[in-house]
Amino acid sequence: MLNEEQKKDFSSLRVELIDLNILACFYIRKLNRTGYLFQNSTRHFMLEEFTALRYMENGLILHLTDLDDDSSTYSFRQILKATSKTYKDQKGIKDLKKKFDTYRKNINGLKVKHRNNRIAHLNYLEDLNIDEFLNFDNYLKPLIAEANEIGDFIFGEKIAYRFKLGTYEGILNFREIFETLKFDINGQREFV
Repeated sequence: MLNEEQKKDFSSLRVELIDLNILACFYIRKLNRTGYLFQNSTRHFMLEEFTALRYMENGLILHLTDLDDDSSTYSFRQILKATSKTYKDQKGIKDLKKKFDTYRKNINGLKVKHRNNRIAHLNYLEDLNIDEFLNFDNYLKPLIAEANEIGDFIFGEKIAYRFKLGTYEGILNFREIFETLKFDINGQREFV
């Protein structure tokens, strides 16, 4: 959908999606290790882990809501403005607008309740419990998957990022890892 010049202009959106997938992978990896850590570490260490998880979750929220910003170059809205002037297929533009509108509707609760109140403006009435997190499998993961789908549609390819961890460990494909992510408090029984 984007032409080559627009792909360069909106490369920050591609990076936003890559960062979102990388963070989601490490967030769940860390969250899935908590059962093991409860049995094998100190309360101080668990407090550090929960604090790190809270900030990782906040990062996921910010990445997801940044994609719905009205004016930035990593925003779906700006892409709609740019493509409506250059893309000839009006049905494609309508499909894109529909995807963006659905994403905006789906992200609204996260944007208002969590981003605005909890992160940006600190307008919550109760203290957050340090060990309470949003439901990843049923709430965050579907939003991330929706953002990935839109990004793939816009760039005309599956946006993926690979990282060579080492000679023996192989290559991490964060998009493939994301697609198989599932929360399981006892899912990781070691520090690998």
